[in-house]
Amino acid sequence: MMNQVPLTDADLHAYLDGELPATRRAEIEAYLADHADAAERVNAYREQKLALKALFDPVRSEERRVGKE
Repeated sequence: MMNQVPLTDADLHAYLDGELPATRRAEIEAYLADHADAAERVNAYREQKLALKALFDPVRSEERRVGKE
């Protein structure tokens, strides 16, 4: 059951990042199970997050390597 706090995009991003308390995470999972449009948005955010990680991880690795020299 969702609490009285509305679901926001910030909640969805925090959900993907694993930054929510267990109770809020469970509320969002229940909401997503009943709302395909929101679940699709979460999947799009997840794909975007993975694409950005793939794009920038090599840069971050290079920065760490250069910083150790």
